[in-house]
Amino acid sequence: MMQYLWQDPDKIISSLKKYHLKLLILDFDGTLTPIAKAPEKAILSESIKDLLRQLSQKPNYFVAISSGRELGDLKAKVGLTSIIYGANHGFEGEVFGKKYSYPLNNKTLKILQEIRRQLENKLSQFKGVFIEDKGLTLSLHYRLAHSKQIHKIKALAKITLDEFIKDGVIFTISGKMVIDILPKTDWNKGRFADFIVKSVASQNKSRPLIIAIGDDKTDEDTFNNLKNGITIKVGGKNQSNAKYYVKSTKEVIQFLKTLVSC
Repeated sequence: MMQYLWQDPDKIISSLKKYHLKLLILDFDGTLTPIAKAPEKAILSESIKDLLRQLSQKPNYFVAISSGRELGDLKAKVGLTSIIYGANHGFEGEVFGKKYSYPLNNKTLKILQEIRRQLENKLSQFKGVFIEDKGLTLSLHYRLAHSKQIHKIKALAKITLDEFIKDGVIFTISGKMVIDILPKTDWNKGRFADFIVKSVASQNKSRPLIIAIGDDKTDEDTFNNLKNGITIKVGGKNQSNAKYYVKSTKEVIQFLKTLVSC
């Protein structure tokens, strides 16, 4: 059962002080910024950016942003060169200046484009629905659609997506007014988090204490893979693989300030 983070903050601070090396892994949307009506509307405030900068410059501290956004988009939103980036639900990233992209074959990439085409044709009648094409993954957004049409939108999308799911090509994750469409592989945010941990450990000859914070279903893979770390779910105490929870992005910022000061 998850524990409220601020129920015993001294315990967490004590754990932090025991480790020489620390790695902070943060989601972006819904964690560092509130969920926006459209992806391009999300803005990382200068005050939060400054906190991330301060943490990344602390001795023996590493900061990673792990998001469903495309790498170029994520880097543009965050704008820091001193951190690690995990993008597209772990399918691409930049670790210590080296870019990484999961090797999807051309057949899979073409299938993703066919899915996008079919969904656009089927859902073009609805206002406020759009497909975000991130190259290696897709996201079907319906946050701006009329609330009375959402059930029909999801039902029509399901008809198309189920055909490809049945063929074992893709799988989907339902998020906050979005359906993420990902290639069916053994790779995910959790596996990429493992990759980041190993990269930091290899460079520093020591395994770091991991602090992972996220709000969405895709973050559950990260929480599950990092059971020995401090894992924090944003948005209440709903069922999660995380050990702790906070109620909002404001409490995430409060925690970042605590990390900077201790």
